[in-house]
Amino acid sequence: MIKISSVHNKKILKLRKLYKSRERKAADVFLVEGVKEVSRGMDSGFDLDSIYLCKEVFKDDIRDFISKIINDIPIYELEKSVYTKIAYRDNTEGIIALFRKKVFSLEDFKSYSGQQLFLVLESVEKPGNLGAILRTADAVGATAIILTETKVDQYHPNVIRSSIGAVFTIPVIVASNRETLQWLRKNNVKIYSAALPAYKNIYDLDLKNKIALTFGTESKGLSEFWLNNSNENYTIPMKGIVDSLNVSVSVAVSVYEVERQRQYDQL
Repeated sequence: MIKISSVHNKKILKLRKLYKSRERKAADVFLVEGVKEVSRGMDSGFDLDSIYLCKEVFKDDIRDFISKIINDIPIYELEKSVYTKIAYRDNTEGIIALFRKKVFSLEDFKSYSGQQLFLVLESVEKPGNLGAILRTADAVGATAIILTETKVDQYHPNVIRSSIGAVFTIPVIVASNRETLQWLRKNNVKIYSAALPAYKNIYDLDLKNKIALTFGTESKGLSEFWLNNSNENYTIPMKGIVDSLNVSVSVAVSVYEVERQRQYDQL
């Protein structure tokens, strides 16, 4: 292990830059903090770049953890004063890792068949919502998430934290609305859009085949582009005074109806 005791070390300065949106988007690596998150990254197909440990904070068996790391991956031991300068979370666990980004495109999924489930998120703004959606997508085995006209960075620290490692299991594609629509139609993926006006009830849809569910912003919902180009627009029934759900909740309710139908179809 290489020891670092100064906050002015070049490695530390580089890490701190990754908390800035412009620097993070330009980099080919992203930060992951936490034992569970880093472990899930190591078990995934993402390439591990480097590990930063603080023995004073790390509560697990550090020797056991290090034994799982491939020999040629650099490991840096940080003094607590240095580690706290780069830790993003309040309840930090003493470990931060850099992983290399993976870039997915729509064409990576053109040969997929069967019961695919794509989640199209238009202009979603809040990293915490994207992280929560990643967790839900992982839970139901969604094929991929497509971010269109995106306002959120999939590698934002809040996305990593709230996804609890699901960022490693669900492919995230960034594309325009038009590119996505053309690809979905070309590949015979039916499009169902969540909308506020009372369209068809989600429980009346047939969601068992190759489909894409589209969701809009937390504040305005979907644009006319998707409402006008969907195979069907649907609503989630609501009996109270509120007329909308948080986008991550809408996704969860919708995909579990998909899961219910598909499980029932197999009986």
